[in-house]
Amino acid sequence: MALQLTITHDLDRLRDNLRLRLTDARPVWKRFAQYMRVRTDNTFDRLRRGGSYRGVTWKYFAPQYLGQLRPSGARVRDGDAIMQDTMTLRSRAALVMRMTPRSLVLGPQGVRYAAAQQAMRPFLFFDVPTDINQLERLALEDWGGR
Repeated sequence: MALQLTITHDLDRLRDNLRLRLTDARPVWKRFAQYMRVRTDNTFDRLRRGGSYRGVTWKYFAPQYLGQLRPSGARVRDGDAIMQDTMTLRSRAALVMRMTPRSLVLGPQGVRYAAAQQAMRPFLFFDVPTDINQLERLALEDWGGR
């Protein structure tokens, strides 16, 4: 499971003169990866009690998934802990998995239940137009400074 972003030669939003400077986007990718880590962390923060943010909706977390006892008083078993370790998932949700001059892959590393969590409560996604505008802004700043 990963969010993969790739620059191709047919992006409508970039002009021809900027495409010529796109030989190595790694400086832009580094800044954009940091931006996405912050956006993903904000998603966890804003939706920790359920609700909607950035166009996605999360269900409320039952107390047993937040590391508390079940309503019956029984302890949570290891297999029930999909969200008991939320801080690990949160801290690893948008790490750089691969970066090349033309592509960036972000995703959770070392969290076995990340795909199940992503299916129930999306946390790693590209928000159009907000994130594309930020990527474009970072690219223009970087390329204008060369």
